Amino acid sequence: MSSPLYRNILPLLCLLASTGVLAQAPEEAESPTPAPPPPLPSQVKDPLFNNLARAPEIDAPSDKWNGSFGLGITLQQGSTNSSQGSMTLDAVRTTANRRLLANVIAVRGTENGERDTDNINADFRSERSFGQDMFGYLALGAERDGVQELQSRGSAGGGLGSHLFASDTLSFNAYTGIAYSEERYRGEEASRGIEGLLGSELRYDISEHSRFTHRLVVYPDSVSGGTRFAMQGALSTRINSTLGLQVAMLQKYREKVRGDATNLDTIVFTGITAGF
Repeated sequence: MSSPLYRNILPLLCLLASTGVLAQAPEEAESPTPAPPPPLPSQVKDPLFNNLARAPEIDAPSDKWNGSFGLGITLQQGSTNSSQGSMTLDAVRTTANRRLLANVIAVRGTENGERDTDNINADFRSERSFGQDMFGYLALGAERDGVQELQSRGSAGGGLGSHLFASDTLSFNAYTGIAYSEERYRGEEASRGIEGLLGSELRYDISEHSRFTHRLVVYPDSVSGGTRFAMQGALSTRINSTLGLQVAMLQKYREKVRGDATNLDTIVFTGITAGF
């Protein structure tokens, strides 16, 4: 049987226990809410990686022809009637290890409707690079000179050359080789044979719109005998993106000449050019 004291204390203990639980409830309710986890970092952008992800930019040589085509004309009427027309072509096509060149200077002239003063020089060359500085080439050439009584001249040959100097604005090449040539003078039998040659080519970009070119080919012992050379230079400038002006010179020397012709002939002419 329970004592009266126990019966009186038991309700008091229950009251104190319930009060303690209630007193702790606010403390649990007031505990701070845990902070959310920090956000994950955004994707890292590495500039080096981005550059590698893009295809590298490589300046591949153009496989299209580029150059200029020019025309000029001169007329004279009076005690002497003469006419003269000129045509020039300077073109190049460059690929990874090959270069094609075409160069033509043609002057068509007459005096009093009788004398033929045509003067034509044409060269076509294919070059293939061997290493950084050397190249091999094959070439075809054609020539006509009415003043020198030369009806026609054709040649085919090849050899080796070197890029002696090359920069963004200046290039200078030299080459040597042999050619099989045939010359036919008016009133004479054709002369044929093999001849050696030495040549050089200079290109200088004076400015963005102006260029100077110079070519020289020397035959120390030509098929018709003696030394001969052909030298030409041209100064071209652009008026706009398409049209331009050109001053050109063609100079030819022959040690052996026919009739009353001189050893050295020089022609200077001007014309309007169209770039392509």
